[in-house]
Amino acid sequence: MERFDFIVLLNKIPPEGLESSYEIANPAGADIHLAVPLEGPINADFEIQRLGNEIQVTGTVRATARLQCSRCLAPFVFVVAGNVEATFAPPPKLVEGDHQHELAPDELEIEPLVQGGADLRGVIAEQIHLNLPLKPLCREDCPGICPHCGRPGVDGGCGCAPTAGDTRWEALRKLKVP
Repeated sequence: MERFDFIVLLNKIPPEGLESSYEIANPAGADIHLAVPLEGPINADFEIQRLGNEIQVTGTVRATARLQCSRCLAPFVFVVAGNVEATFAPPPKLVEGDHQHELAPDELEIEPLVQGGADLRGVIAEQIHLNLPLKPLCREDCPGICPHCGRPGVDGGCGCAPTAGDTRWEALRKLKVP
């Protein structure tokens, strides 16, 4: 099982910063939870800087996901690549007795420090999920499946005769507008 130290401690970052690279073959074993299966490892490269009591992380995350086409339902692979720009800071101090804290607009994009450091696992998973297509297509001109027989139309069609269309619209098709 792979063992990586994904938590970069604030007090361990030198003044010049540091670079960190990961090749993660087993995301689940590394406690990175993904909603899609992967084909191959996750590659992540980060530059990490300490800015006072904050950690600034920039870099890239790359992986190959196995997706299903939303038109023809065929499986295909999709290369996911995302740029990371994240800031980790200590959580805001709560006033005693105040059990709710409304986040200010500048706090919405800041990740909390965990155990005094930046946990990079969430950033890795977030970039993979954010860079997946909303409507995955095996190719841009995918014809989808036949509405009659259900076969994929990818390899030359299914052989079903084309339909004439909905007859309820025939009167509008004949209508001539000047």
